[in-house]
Amino acid sequence: MLATTVARFRAELNTHPVGRALQHILVGLGRIELVDRAMTLAAQLFTSVLPVIMAASVLVDTSAIRETLLDPFGIDPDAFVQDGFEVTSEAAAFGAVGLLMVLISGTSFARALGRVYGKIWATPVLRLSHAWRWCTVLLLVASSALLTGMIHQLDAPTLEVISQWCMWVCVWTACPSLLTSGLVPTRILIATGLLTATLLTAVTIGGSVVLPHVTAGSEAHFGVLGIVFTMVGYLFVVALVLVASPVIVQSLIGDAQIAGNDSDDAERRTY
Repeated sequence: MLATTVARFRAELNTHPVGRALQHILVGLGRIELVDRAMTLAAQLFTSVLPVIMAASVLVDTSAIRETLLDPFGIDPDAFVQDGFEVTSEAAAFGAVGLLMVLISGTSFARALGRVYGKIWATPVLRLSHAWRWCTVLLLVASSALLTGMIHQLDAPTLEVISQWCMWVCVWTACPSLLTSGLVPTRILIATGLLTATLLTAVTIGGSVVLPHVTAGSEAHFGVLGIVFTMVGYLFVVALVLVASPVIVQSLIGDAQIAGNDSDDAERRTY
């Protein structure tokens, strides 16, 4: 009975262009294992990208970092400032070394993202000789997060939204290009950047309304752990956008020869 209903629903979808497009998107999201991939990326964002942002305190003003990490959740950044804290030369030197170590270990996010793109577009996985691409992607993502905190200080909502959108278009057009070594057509990369930036903007606007209330409730019940839980949940939504956007673009305007039936083998190929 269920199989008959599903078959009838798919047949109905095939009768309309919009239905066919929706079916292609749903099939693509199912093939990529959206939730599993997004959960992996969210974990990598939390354990790889956030440490890079925090370690960058030796290079940039710490107020920008606090603004980036805490402001979206409705938390007063000044509440986390320790009295008498001062960055000494010894701390700066240790921080510089620590930043290098964090940067090396943090490439796990870029590698995970590269596997997602490889699955979608059937491109080979990068070898160690292309490690500079992983580092570049990690720095791009971390820098965009820091720049977002600085953009929030403009106190001009419309300009903030436009600036963030333009920044994300550039970042999320460059990242897949770097991780696929230019094997994906430019029009698909640009469309992916446009869609990713648009969805991230929507998430940011929605988060600015919802997150402060959710964070306050979580903190009241679980303390600091509640803030961590909320942050991880938000990163999961961001990761959903990062995975779903290229899938949607590929389903709508992608070339069949890019993402064929051999996409499962692409994750095992290297170049």
